[in-house]
Amino acid sequence: MENESNSKQKKTSRSVIIRPYRIVSFLSLAVFLSLIGYMVYFQVVKSEELLNSPVNKRQEAVAEEIQRGSILARDGVTELAATRWDENGNETRVYPYGSLFAQTVGYSAYGGSGLEASKNAALLQSNASIMNQVQKELYEEKKPGDNLVTTLDVSLQQAAADALTGQSGAVVVMDADTGKVLVDYSSPAYDPNTVTEDWDYLTQNDNGIFLNRVMQGLYPPGSTFKVITALAYLRTYGTFDNFEYTCEGTHTESDFTIHCYGYYAHGYENFESAVANSCNCAFAYMATHLIDKDVLRETAESFGFNADLDTDLSATTSEFHLDKNTPDQLTMQTAIGQGDTLATPIQMCLVADAVANGGKMMRPMFVDRIVSADGKYENEAEPEVMREVMNASEAENLQKVMKAVVQWGTAADLADLPYDIAGKTGTAEYGNIEDGTAHSWFIGFSNTGREDIVIAVIIEGGGNGIAPATQAARTVFQTWFGNGQ
Repeated sequence: MENESNSKQKKTSRSVIIRPYRIVSFLSLAVFLSLIGYMVYFQVVKSEELLNSPVNKRQEAVAEEIQRGSILARDGVTELAATRWDENGNETRVYPYGSLFAQTVGYSAYGGSGLEASKNAALLQSNASIMNQVQKELYEEKKPGDNLVTTLDVSLQQAAADALTGQSGAVVVMDADTGKVLVDYSSPAYDPNTVTEDWDYLTQNDNGIFLNRVMQGLYPPGSTFKVITALAYLRTYGTFDNFEYTCEGTHTESDFTIHCYGYYAHGYENFESAVANSCNCAFAYMATHLIDKDVLRETAESFGFNADLDTDLSATTSEFHLDKNTPDQLTMQTAIGQGDTLATPIQMCLVADAVANGGKMMRPMFVDRIVSADGKYENEAEPEVMREVMNASEAENLQKVMKAVVQWGTAADLADLPYDIAGKTGTAEYGNIEDGTAHSWFIGFSNTGREDIVIAVIIEGGGNGIAPATQAARTVFQTWFGNGQ
């Protein structure tokens, strides 16, 4: 018994002595595995971001060996940015279209902006053939960098610029089926060819000239938001058929009054006419009597509000705030795209895309493919469904009421075009409401069955939402389809 007791005591003593070493070993293993995981994370997930960072000194070394690739339009030929050499051997980055693609393509100086910055790593890599690279090294010349073929359409971008002449705002156009961004235009713009010479003036200018308004401009969406409120109603009742409302030009809840544009009384309305007329009173009534606030918030968030947008260019998050404690005054404003709601033009374009695309919201694509200078290497991006926002039946119901907006509603200026268009206008008040300051919005899409597009237009301070933004959209549609089918 005594021997057995001594044996147990020895085992216990040995265990007590060994335990700290085991703990240290396990901790060391955990730290080692964490470091491995950390390295893998940065190599796989963060590698491109690190290479694109302007503080990464490796860029300078790479740029000494590789000539920066060109950025091309969707045709794969037209240069939007390219590297040139003068007779003295000086290397210059040129932008043949000047200010037309300023915020989208960006500039390479001062750390870069736009695609020049976000795709810096791709432009400074060379996938040319080994023979080509060896030849360049033998002649002590830079290796040719890969070219970026964008999704951008030059003629459509020019049409957007023409439509916004002299006005601040933005136009974004996407291919409805693929999410390829055909137009990303912001006004005012600057000339990236002279950005270094003009830097002091440009940076002291306070009109947001460097801002890509499509991706980063935050605006109250106004009545374009009614598309989202309409879906919240549809999700609650399953149909638009039973809705009835008599508009008297104003609607009051809790001593706060909402009014329709110009205090116009629309009279008796069903759901289609409420959307076509952009009746603020009808939607204010819906929000306070017919739709649960949580449903409206969930519907907005299903479209991407309050969520980061992961795409080739940096995007500001669109904001939506509403809960069960929100007072009637703010609830009514929120339902018509006012209140605390703020959206980027790309966000509202994506709202239209989900409706046009049977409920599928496509991820915006700015880069179609990366191609080596000798054309022997190609890495093509694939279209991707970003969200399943609604089912096909819900999308069909929204398409119907948005077509009414164009056929006989607030966007009837487009009704004479010989192809199917659906849309929603918006007048978004801002600043001192009593001054009547408002942005003009239009979101919509074509429905021809061939190469259909979705569009969002905002004209800052454009006032009446029926005309300015709708006319800009008309210019874009006519450029894309022509005056006939």
